[in-house]
Amino acid sequence: MKIENVGLKFSKALIPLKCVTKIIIHHPAHPTWGMKEIHDYHKKSNGWNGIGYSYFIPKNGGVQLGRGRNVGAHCKGMGMNNQSLGVCFQGAFDKQIPTEEQYRDGAKLIAQLLRQEGLQINDVAPHRDFDATACPGKNFDMNKLKQYILEEMNPNVKGVVQAVSEQVKVSTATQNAIDNLAGYGIIQKDYKVTKDHEITLISMLNGLVNAIKNGKLKVK
Repeated sequence: MKIENVGLKFSKALIPLKCVTKIIIHHPAHPTWGMKEIHDYHKKSNGWNGIGYSYFIPKNGGVQLGRGRNVGAHCKGMGMNNQSLGVCFQGAFDKQIPTEEQYRDGAKLIAQLLRQEGLQINDVAPHRDFDATACPGKNFDMNKLKQYILEEMNPNVKGVVQAVSEQVKVSTATQNAIDNLAGYGIIQKDYKVTKDHEITLISMLNGLVNAIKNGKLKVK
């Protein structure tokens, strides 16, 4: 997909990443700041080389280039600055809600990055998993983002992997199907289901497992 280079100037040369193990999701926690405002803030107030994120997703969609595949300044925990890509979605999602355009274009970008780096859906994580922060905010729906990423990576799972709001205790049959698919990286191990969807999900999930085992559906 097209990645816009907005012409940011860094204080010194960027250092290429030796490896990428995670894609980390962020928000700038500011309701209006775009890429250039964040870049200036990170340089002048934080004393950094420039914007810390690898990529930026504006409210109206699209993708803008930050540091790209270079050492970042977006996640200190577990040494992630040296082994991850940081994707920042414009907004303050403790109060605001990401736009549909952001979810869709963010998913397209991340699906592309996962393919390039040989990673799986479980390698996409929020900033709060690594540092003492609420980032990317309580209103950012990671399940929705991951659903869209999976649809971009494999259209055959479209409509099967769903983000739902109510988590209930599921049957052994459903849990076995979920565990099998999680093993292939198609869904998360903590996938949530509702009571009225459980019977349908057993059939759909087991159908996908059988398709994978029989070689009819290839999963990277």
